[in-house]
Amino acid sequence: MSDPIIESLPDPSEPPSPPVEDLSGRDRMAWNVIASWLGQMVFVVAGFVMPRFMDRHIGQAALGVWDFGWSLVSYLSLAQGGIGSSVNRFVARHRAQGDQAGLNRAVASVMCVQTAATAIVLLLTCLATWLVPSLLSGQLREQVGDARWVVFLLGMSLAVQMAFDSYRGVITGCHRWDLHNGINALFYTLTVVAMICLLISGGGLRSQAMAYLIGVIATEITRAVVAYRVCPGLSVRFSHASRHQALEMLVFGSKTLAGSLSRLLLYQTNSLIIMAVLGPASLAVYSRSRSLVSHAQTSINKFGFVLTPMAGSLQAADRREELRRLLVTSSRLATYLSLPIVLVLAIMGDPLLHIWMGPRYQLGWVLAILAIGHLTEMTRQPVMGILAGLNAHGRLAIAGLAAALCSVVLGFLAVGILGWGLVGAAVSVALPLALVNGVYVPVYACRRVAMPLRRYLAEINRGPLLCAIPFAAILLLGRVYCADNAYRALLYGAGGATLILSLLYWKYVVPPRIRGAAIRGLRHTLGRRLLEQA
Repeated sequence: MSDPIIESLPDPSEPPSPPVEDLSGRDRMAWNVIASWLGQMVFVVAGFVMPRFMDRHIGQAALGVWDFGWSLVSYLSLAQGGIGSSVNRFVARHRAQGDQAGLNRAVASVMCVQTAATAIVLLLTCLATWLVPSLLSGQLREQVGDARWVVFLLGMSLAVQMAFDSYRGVITGCHRWDLHNGINALFYTLTVVAMICLLISGGGLRSQAMAYLIGVIATEITRAVVAYRVCPGLSVRFSHASRHQALEMLVFGSKTLAGSLSRLLLYQTNSLIIMAVLGPASLAVYSRSRSLVSHAQTSINKFGFVLTPMAGSLQAADRREELRRLLVTSSRLATYLSLPIVLVLAIMGDPLLHIWMGPRYQLGWVLAILAIGHLTEMTRQPVMGILAGLNAHGRLAIAGLAAALCSVVLGFLAVGILGWGLVGAAVSVALPLALVNGVYVPVYACRRVAMPLRRYLAEINRGPLLCAIPFAAILLLGRVYCADNAYRALLYGAGGATLILSLLYWKYVVPPRIRGAAIRGLRHTLGRRLLEQA
């Protein structure tokens, strides 16, 4: 069951060679992925800490209002037309071709469009703030005022992010995902600390939203400064902008926009249905299960995002066979990463929610349904990232949009008419998502890279499934035999399963040369310490 998947990592036993920059980004792939995951850990920890603090200090209903504000403001991101997603691909292509003028033209063209989009977001934010009382006064009751301030300040935060979004694309287009994620992690940590201090000192939702806005402003100013450092020759002037370039990038971005719209319909519309039918307290319960899945999903997304500019660079250099190898290797790695996470969430959902938020939030079936439904979506993230780099993600976006529309219809039926509650809301999200990503996405991707579907599925699934069987068995044993104690269930079940999985991955997944280098390094360290003690 040998399955080496990290062949791009350097062999520590070999002498270092003179550094030569690989403009495709492959030489930085491992570090960029690791840096992305390390940065994401800040958001994962904050995602666990902040909801608990808010629930304890300002209440479950107020937490639901905060979730509602994010759901509503998320729709405003559609104003930029998805063009921001095109920057890193075009920056990577122009750098690979040595075209600095084209790089500046692309960034300036996007900046013009995003400036107009920022103005639209500001107007829509004011409109949404004004409409909140008339739309949901019955559900929000005495919290209408706080809800209006949350929507307004979060909308302002989105406008700031949109105005500076091109600089994010410059940094990642230069394959410096470590800097991009480091900036996000640093300033989000400071923001979360400020929000916690405000909660402890008696602050409410308004102070939380204001602290978030200040953190976003500091983040984006720093990102702009760093962009000029990592991309020498960058010049963002409106005089460099080109209407033709802007249209080309808008066409690319429109495909991403369709994907963004599908995610909004899939997740935020579902949340709004819960808010309208079941109220803010139920939304707070549902959102905690959704956030656990979202953290797992984002961890895999970080991997897929790194592949987009890389695939664009490989396409520009006409390195087709490397693209096919990248597709298989990255998909297999995503499956190795995703499957254990989903199994933990599905089997250990109730203990996790009980320990994290308390018995009021314990609704394991919702978490299990959401996690299983997102499995195929997580394992296909590298595919989507590579196809975006090839500018071949339009049909995927349309398929995702169709799935999201089906989800909205199912949500209205399950929650609003049939009265299935939060379980119905989870099914309405999970079912369409699993079908599209499990069936259509691999078929389309294999056609694009001229690879047999059967070969692709066999290469990415066989090893992960064999490793997952004993992992799932130990999780189930821990859950069944420690059903009366959530802490013991997690300790024995998840702890034992992780130990077995680590041994299996070390034996069958880690490449032999990496294992050998690690063992030699360990022996050298132990031998040196023994000599020092002697």
